[in-house]
Amino acid sequence: MALLETQLDAVDGVHRCGSDRVNWYLVEGNDGLTVVDTGFPTHWSQLLERLDSMGRDVTAIDACILTHAHPDHIGFAERLREAGVPVWLHEADVQRARDGGDPPLGEFAKHLWRPAVARYLVEVVRSDGTAVPPVTGVETFSDGDELDVPGQPRVVHVPGHTEGEAAFWLPDRDVLLCGDALATVDFETWRGRSPRLLPAWLNRDHQQARRSLSRLESLGEVALLPGHGNPWTGRMADVVENAV
Repeated sequence: MALLETQLDAVDGVHRCGSDRVNWYLVEGNDGLTVVDTGFPTHWSQLLERLDSMGRDVTAIDACILTHAHPDHIGFAERLREAGVPVWLHEADVQRARDGGDPPLGEFAKHLWRPAVARYLVEVVRSDGTAVPPVTGVETFSDGDELDVPGQPRVVHVPGHTEGEAAFWLPDRDVLLCGDALATVDFETWRGRSPRLLPAWLNRDHQQARRSLSRLESLGEVALLPGHGNPWTGRMADVVENAV
């Protein structure tokens, strides 16, 4: 597993972290930090290293906000919570977080003949993604909430990948942190650059995931920061029209 060593330089105050296959982010604002998603459990050491490079430590983190409660997004969330950082999640995914992410391992098993999927599952195992600590206490948000945390993200509920999938819109920066509502890489081949839905076998309700994209259409030109794949810049109306 290769960890990302460079910070995202396309958006001021947003730092891309994680591995070649999984992204999570640090958002600066109001003299504090918000962690957006938490990768796998083994990414905790990367968090500490990144904070140290910024001249900070865990006490600089004011909040952790989760786009949804799959294992590759809640990896070290409980560790943050134990350190005194409030963890936020949509109410519809609270039980999944308490269950440690409820990974769709059966669906992965059906697609292990795909080399990209097999490589991803290897990373899951090596990164302790099959033994994610349950997130035992969360604060909940709902659609349309503006969270009083660094970055002042606005919640856009986009169910489909999970029931509680949420995107976070930073209107003052034109940044959209979209979790797994969209990826900028084909999960089955790990090719491509354009925003797209995750494969139907990875979405709880694929048709709902497609319908939810319409909730992002009015955001205009954005810097799209996904859970999987590289950052992308463009018009969300084009994404809604062309995403497959």
